[in-house]
Amino acid sequence: MSTKIHNGYRLAAGTNLFDFTRRVRTVIDPIRDDLDAALLAKLFASAVDTCWLKGEGVPPTLSLTAFSRWEDGQAKLKDESREKDPHRFEMCLGEDPGTGRILIRLYTDQQVMVDAFEVLDDVESYAYWNNDDEPKGVTSEQWDERRAAWDRVMPDYTAPSESMLTFTLRSSSNPRTMMLCAVDGGESDPVLTKVPGRAERAMNIARTRYLHLLVNIHEVDALVAFRHSLTGRVTDELAAIATMVEPHLWKIDRELLVNGDLKRISDPAVAAAVDTACATLFEAKKTGLPVPGKA
Repeated sequence: MSTKIHNGYRLAAGTNLFDFTRRVRTVIDPIRDDLDAALLAKLFASAVDTCWLKGEGVPPTLSLTAFSRWEDGQAKLKDESREKDPHRFEMCLGEDPGTGRILIRLYTDQQVMVDAFEVLDDVESYAYWNNDDEPKGVTSEQWDERRAAWDRVMPDYTAPSESMLTFTLRSSSNPRTMMLCAVDGGESDPVLTKVPGRAERAMNIARTRYLHLLVNIHEVDALVAFRHSLTGRVTDELAAIATMVEPHLWKIDRELLVNGDLKRISDPAVAAAVDTACATLFEAKKTGLPVPGKA
Protein backbone atom coordinates (compact mmCIF):
# COMPACT_ATOMS: atom_id res chain seq x y z
CA MET A 1 0.00 0.00 0.00
CA SER A 2 1.24 3.48 -0.88
CA THR A 3 2.23 5.60 2.11
CA LYS A 4 2.42 9.39 1.79
CA ILE A 5 3.09 11.39 4.95
CA HIS A 6 4.27 14.68 3.48
CA ASN A 7 2.92 16.53 6.52
CA GLY A 8 5.02 14.59 9.04
CA TYR A 9 7.16 16.13 11.78
CA ARG A 10 8.98 15.01 14.92
CA LEU A 11 9.55 16.84 18.19
CA ALA A 12 12.89 16.94 19.96
CA ALA A 13 13.39 14.38 22.69
CA GLY A 14 12.04 15.51 26.04
CA THR A 15 9.68 18.16 24.63
CA ASN A 16 6.84 18.87 27.03
CA LEU A 17 3.68 18.41 24.97
CA PHE A 18 1.54 20.87 26.90
CA ASP A 19 4.21 23.56 26.77
CA PHE A 20 4.62 22.90 23.06
CA THR A 21 0.91 23.30 22.26
CA ARG A 22 0.85 26.55 24.24
CA ARG A 23 3.72 27.85 22.13
CA VAL A 24 1.91 26.75 18.98
CA ARG A 25 -1.13 28.79 19.99
CA THR A 26 1.03 31.83 20.77
CA VAL A 27 2.55 31.72 17.30
CA ILE A 28 -0.34 30.55 15.12
CA ASP A 29 -3.28 32.40 16.74
CA PRO A 30 -2.20 35.85 15.44
CA ILE A 31 -1.71 34.39 11.97
CA ARG A 32 -5.19 32.90 12.08
CA ASP A 33 -6.61 36.25 13.21
CA ASP A 34 -4.89 37.99 10.30
CA LEU A 35 -6.22 35.47 7.78
CA ASP A 36 -9.72 35.70 9.24
CA ALA A 37 -9.61 39.50 9.10
CA ALA A 38 -8.70 39.38 5.40
CA LEU A 39 -11.53 36.93 4.72
CA LEU A 40 -14.05 39.06 6.59
CA ALA A 41 -12.89 42.17 4.73
CA LYS A 42 -13.70 40.50 1.41
CA LEU A 43 -17.04 39.21 2.70
CA PHE A 44 -18.05 42.64 3.95
CA ALA A 45 -16.96 44.40 0.76
CA SER A 46 -18.90 41.90 -1.33
CA ALA A 47 -22.00 42.38 0.81
CA VAL A 48 -21.84 46.18 0.52
CA ASP A 49 -21.20 46.06 -3.21
CA THR A 50 -24.09 43.64 -3.69
CA CYS A 51 -26.38 46.23 -2.12
CA TRP A 52 -24.90 48.83 -4.46
CA LEU A 53 -25.44 46.59 -7.47
CA LYS A 54 -29.06 45.82 -6.55
CA GLY A 55 -29.88 49.46 -5.92
CA GLU A 56 -30.67 48.74 -2.28
CA GLY A 57 -29.64 50.47 0.92
CA VAL A 58 -27.25 48.88 3.37
CA PRO A 59 -29.12 47.25 6.29
CA PRO A 60 -27.89 47.51 9.89
CA THR A 61 -25.45 44.86 11.19
CA LEU A 62 -24.47 43.90 7.65
CA SER A 63 -21.11 42.64 8.91
CA LEU A 64 -22.75 40.07 11.19
CA THR A 65 -25.26 39.10 8.51
CA ALA A 66 -22.54 38.55 5.92
CA PHE A 67 -20.52 36.41 8.33
CA SER A 68 -23.59 34.39 9.34
CA ARG A 69 -24.36 33.65 5.69
CA TRP A 70 -20.77 32.51 5.18
CA GLU A 71 -21.02 30.23 8.20
CA ASP A 72 -24.28 28.77 6.87
CA GLY A 73 -22.51 28.02 3.61
CA GLN A 74 -19.64 26.40 5.49
CA ALA A 75 -22.05 24.15 7.37
CA LYS A 76 -23.38 22.79 4.07
CA LEU A 77 -19.93 21.83 2.76
CA LYS A 78 -18.63 18.31 3.07
CA ASP A 79 -15.71 17.85 5.44
CA GLU A 80 -13.39 16.91 2.57
CA SER A 81 -14.15 20.10 0.62
CA ARG A 82 -11.12 22.40 0.24
CA GLU A 83 -13.42 25.37 0.89
CA LYS A 84 -14.36 23.97 4.31
CA ASP A 85 -12.70 25.85 7.19
CA PRO A 86 -10.03 27.43 4.94
CA HIS A 87 -7.91 28.63 7.87
CA ARG A 88 -7.95 25.47 9.93
CA PHE A 89 -4.85 24.37 11.82
CA GLU A 90 -4.84 20.88 13.28
CA MET A 91 -2.19 18.50 14.53
CA CYS A 92 -2.35 14.78 15.20
CA LEU A 93 0.28 13.86 17.79
CA GLY A 94 1.41 10.33 18.56
CA GLU A 95 4.13 8.80 20.71
CA ASP A 96 6.53 6.39 19.05
CA PRO A 97 6.64 3.47 21.49
CA GLY A 98 10.06 2.50 20.19
CA THR A 99 11.83 5.79 20.91
CA GLY A 100 9.44 7.78 23.08
CA ARG A 101 9.55 10.62 20.54
CA ILE A 102 6.42 12.54 19.53
CA LEU A 103 5.47 12.43 15.85
CA ILE A 104 3.09 14.97 14.33
CA ARG A 105 0.89 15.16 11.28
CA LEU A 106 0.01 18.77 10.44
CA TYR A 107 -3.19 19.75 8.65
CA THR A 108 -3.55 23.23 7.18
CA ASP A 109 -3.97 24.69 3.70
CA GLN A 110 -2.21 27.92 4.63
CA GLN A 111 1.50 27.98 3.78
CA VAL A 112 2.06 30.90 6.15
CA MET A 113 0.96 28.63 9.01
CA VAL A 114 3.20 25.80 7.81
CA ASP A 115 6.19 28.13 7.61
CA ALA A 116 5.59 29.48 11.13
CA PHE A 117 5.21 25.96 12.51
CA GLU A 118 8.38 24.64 10.88
CA VAL A 119 10.61 27.27 12.48
CA LEU A 120 9.39 26.52 16.00
CA ASP A 121 12.02 25.19 18.36
CA ASP A 122 11.96 21.42 18.75
CA VAL A 123 10.23 20.83 15.37
CA GLU A 124 11.93 18.88 12.59
CA SER A 125 10.57 17.59 9.32
CA TYR A 126 9.84 13.87 9.52
CA ALA A 127 7.95 13.20 6.31
CA TYR A 128 7.86 9.77 4.76
CA TRP A 129 6.60 8.19 1.53
CA ASN A 130 7.21 4.91 -0.23
CA ASN A 131 6.23 5.82 -3.79
CA ASP A 132 9.48 7.68 -4.55
CA ASP A 133 13.08 7.97 -3.40
CA GLU A 134 14.00 9.58 -0.10
CA PRO A 135 14.75 13.34 -0.23
CA LYS A 136 18.25 14.72 -0.47
CA GLY A 137 20.04 14.92 2.85
CA VAL A 138 18.31 11.83 4.24
CA THR A 139 20.18 8.51 4.13
CA SER A 140 18.48 5.23 3.28
CA GLU A 141 19.00 4.11 6.88
CA GLN A 142 17.34 7.28 8.22
CA TRP A 143 14.51 6.80 5.72
CA ASP A 144 13.95 3.26 6.98
CA GLU A 145 13.91 4.59 10.55
CA ARG A 146 11.16 7.02 9.60
CA ARG A 147 9.12 4.23 8.01
CA ALA A 148 9.44 2.10 11.13
CA ALA A 149 8.56 5.01 13.41
CA TRP A 150 5.39 5.86 11.49
CA ASP A 151 4.43 2.18 11.38
CA ARG A 152 4.67 2.06 15.15
CA VAL A 153 2.65 5.25 15.63
CA MET A 154 -0.01 4.28 13.06
CA PRO A 155 0.07 0.46 13.00
CA ASP A 156 -1.71 -1.30 10.13
CA TYR A 157 -2.41 2.06 8.46
CA THR A 158 -4.67 3.13 11.30
CA ALA A 159 -6.18 6.57 10.71
CA PRO A 160 -4.41 9.36 12.61
CA SER A 161 -7.69 10.31 14.29
CA GLU A 162 -7.79 6.82 15.84
CA SER A 163 -4.14 6.27 16.70
CA MET A 164 -3.05 9.80 17.68
CA LEU A 165 -4.21 12.73 19.80
CA THR A 166 -5.78 15.63 17.91
CA PHE A 167 -5.05 19.31 18.59
CA THR A 168 -7.36 21.88 16.96
CA LEU A 169 -6.47 25.56 17.05
CA ARG A 170 -10.06 26.77 16.67
CA SER A 171 -13.41 25.06 16.94
CA SER A 172 -16.18 25.59 14.39
CA SER A 173 -17.72 28.05 16.86
CA ASN A 174 -15.06 30.73 16.86
CA PRO A 175 -15.62 33.71 19.20
CA ARG A 176 -12.38 35.40 18.08
CA THR A 177 -13.72 35.70 14.54
CA MET A 178 -17.08 36.94 15.82
CA MET A 179 -15.25 39.67 17.73
CA LEU A 180 -13.59 40.77 14.49
CA CYS A 181 -17.07 41.33 13.04
CA ALA A 182 -17.55 44.20 15.49
CA VAL A 183 -14.96 46.23 13.51
CA ASP A 184 -14.37 48.46 16.53
CA GLY A 185 -10.63 48.94 16.16
CA GLY A 186 -10.83 52.41 14.68
CA GLU A 187 -8.72 53.31 11.64
CA SER A 188 -6.31 50.51 12.51
CA ASP A 189 -9.06 47.89 12.73
CA PRO A 190 -7.64 44.61 11.40
CA VAL A 191 -10.63 44.05 9.12
CA LEU A 192 -11.12 47.58 7.79
CA THR A 193 -7.43 47.88 6.92
CA LYS A 194 -7.80 44.84 4.65
CA VAL A 195 -10.90 45.92 2.72
CA PRO A 196 -10.15 45.53 -1.00
CA GLY A 197 -9.41 48.74 -2.88
CA ARG A 198 -12.00 50.39 -5.09
CA ALA A 199 -10.34 49.15 -8.29
CA GLU A 200 -10.52 45.52 -7.14
CA ARG A 201 -14.11 45.90 -5.96
CA ALA A 202 -15.14 47.51 -9.25
CA MET A 203 -13.51 44.68 -11.22
CA ASN A 204 -15.36 42.14 -9.10
CA ILE A 205 -18.66 43.87 -9.85
CA ALA A 206 -17.92 43.99 -13.58
CA ARG A 207 -17.05 40.29 -13.62
CA THR A 208 -20.11 39.41 -11.49
CA ARG A 209 -22.50 41.17 -13.86
CA TYR A 210 -20.85 39.60 -16.90
CA LEU A 211 -21.13 36.15 -15.31
CA HIS A 212 -24.77 36.83 -14.48
CA LEU A 213 -25.42 37.58 -18.14
CA LEU A 214 -23.60 34.47 -19.34
CA VAL A 215 -25.12 32.01 -16.87
CA ASN A 216 -28.60 33.36 -16.14
CA ILE A 217 -29.50 34.93 -19.47
CA HIS A 218 -27.57 32.89 -22.04
CA GLU A 219 -27.40 29.65 -20.01
CA VAL A 220 -23.66 29.15 -20.39
CA ASP A 221 -22.33 26.48 -18.02
CA ALA A 222 -21.24 28.20 -14.80
CA LEU A 223 -17.73 26.73 -14.74
CA VAL A 224 -17.18 27.49 -18.42
CA ALA A 225 -18.41 31.04 -17.89
CA PHE A 226 -16.16 31.56 -14.86
CA ARG A 227 -13.07 30.35 -16.70
CA HIS A 228 -13.96 32.52 -19.69
CA SER A 229 -14.28 35.59 -17.45
CA LEU A 230 -10.70 35.11 -16.24
CA THR A 231 -9.10 34.82 -19.67
CA GLY A 232 -7.23 37.49 -21.54
CA ARG A 233 -10.06 37.54 -24.10
CA VAL A 234 -12.15 39.77 -21.85
CA THR A 235 -9.71 41.25 -19.33
CA ASP A 236 -9.36 44.66 -20.96
CA GLU A 237 -13.08 44.97 -21.61
CA LEU A 238 -13.99 44.06 -18.02
CA ALA A 239 -11.41 46.55 -16.77
CA ALA A 240 -13.09 49.23 -18.88
CA ILE A 241 -16.47 48.34 -17.41
CA ALA A 242 -14.92 48.51 -13.94
CA THR A 243 -13.84 52.11 -14.56
CA MET A 244 -17.51 52.99 -15.00
CA VAL A 245 -18.24 51.57 -11.56
CA GLU A 246 -15.28 52.63 -9.45
CA PRO A 247 -16.10 56.34 -8.93
CA HIS A 248 -19.56 55.48 -7.63
CA LEU A 249 -18.68 52.84 -5.03
CA TRP A 250 -19.39 53.57 -1.37
CA LYS A 251 -16.68 53.96 1.22
CA ILE A 252 -16.70 50.99 3.57
CA ASP A 253 -16.31 51.94 7.23
CA ARG A 254 -17.61 50.84 10.61
CA GLU A 255 -20.61 53.17 10.45
CA LEU A 256 -21.82 51.57 7.24
CA LEU A 257 -21.15 47.97 8.29
CA VAL A 258 -22.65 48.23 11.77
CA ASN A 259 -25.36 50.89 11.55
CA GLY A 260 -26.12 50.61 7.84
CA ASP A 261 -27.63 53.27 5.61
CA LEU A 262 -31.01 52.43 4.05
CA LYS A 263 -31.29 55.81 2.38
CA ARG A 264 -28.07 55.47 0.39
CA ILE A 265 -29.03 54.11 -3.03
CA SER A 266 -26.83 53.64 -6.08
CA ASP A 267 -27.60 55.41 -9.35
CA PRO A 268 -29.67 52.96 -11.46
CA ALA A 269 -28.28 54.58 -14.62
CA VAL A 270 -24.79 53.34 -13.72
CA ALA A 271 -25.98 49.77 -13.18
CA ALA A 272 -27.90 49.91 -16.47
CA ALA A 273 -24.79 51.14 -18.29
CA VAL A 274 -22.80 48.26 -16.81
CA ASP A 275 -25.35 45.72 -18.02
CA THR A 276 -25.36 47.28 -21.50
CA ALA A 277 -21.57 47.12 -21.63
CA CYS A 278 -21.65 43.48 -20.54
CA ALA A 279 -24.17 42.66 -23.28
CA THR A 280 -21.95 44.33 -25.85
CA LEU A 281 -18.97 42.37 -24.57
CA PHE A 282 -20.88 39.10 -24.85
CA GLU A 283 -21.83 39.77 -28.47
CA ALA A 284 -18.20 40.50 -29.30
CA LYS A 285 -16.77 37.45 -27.51
CA LYS A 286 -19.48 34.80 -27.71
CA THR A 287 -17.74 32.84 -30.45
CA GLY A 288 -16.55 29.59 -28.93
CA LEU A 289 -18.84 29.80 -25.93
CA PRO A 290 -21.28 26.86 -25.68
CA VAL A 291 -24.59 28.71 -25.67
CA PRO A 292 -27.57 26.30 -25.58
CA GLY A 293 -29.77 26.38 -28.68
CA LYS A 294 -27.28 28.38 -30.71
CA ALA A 295 -24.74 27.20 -33.22
